[in-house]
Amino acid sequence: MKPFHATIALLAMCLLASGCAKKLQPDNLPALSGYVTGSVAYRERIALPPDAKIVVSLEDVSRSDKSAAFVAQQTLRPSAQVPVLFNLRYIPSAINRKHSYAVRAAILDSEDELMWASTASYPVLFNEPEKPLAIVMERVIHPDPVATPPVHTSIGYKCDEIEFIAKFEANIVQILLPARTLTLPRVISGSGARYTDGVTTFWSKGDTALFEMNGVSYKGCKADPLPTLSK
Repeated sequence: MKPFHATIALLAMCLLASGCAKKLQPDNLPALSGYVTGSVAYRERIALPPDAKIVVSLEDVSRSDKSAAFVAQQTLRPSAQVPVLFNLRYIPSAINRKHSYAVRAAILDSEDELMWASTASYPVLFNEPEKPLAIVMERVIHPDPVATPPVHTSIGYKCDEIEFIAKFEANIVQILLPARTLTLPRVISGSGARYTDGVTTFWSKGDTALFEMNGVSYKGCKADPLPTLSK
């Protein structure tokens, strides 16, 4: 009888251990595919210009007190009218399941002027089974004519705790700091000109700007007319 009781006890221990492991194991979450899929469209009965491009971005929107952190982006050159399908690729290791993520989209013309942009929130729930997103954009009637300074232009900015020069080129900005220079790509924005590499962000709106670096948000940034230079 002892071997029989020992076997029963061993089985019970295995079942208990298995149940505990399931409770402790967070792997009930779906695996990350590395892609966010969906479609983009707008309500107006207006043909999409043949030279238009669609930019879809995945962003970390966890911090309400800071601008969204860039994660991934896809640029589409549509050959047909809306709705246009997208298949945005991201690096799974860059996703923190405790954070909040969202997708935004925009349509730009051949001069990179904003024509349509998403205004509602389109969250990506990485802790749930993947579902395609249906993004509906709003038409931008009056794009900001001073959103982006001319290329080959350098503008000085003074913030509360830092000073720097922003040198604008085609679709990038170089931030000239006393000890180093940062190059940031331009990303879509509902207003102003926004540049970010996912860690550092520069967002200019008229003569004011937002600058974030190393997790610190520098406030009160204003253009300084004195060091403004043209190449």
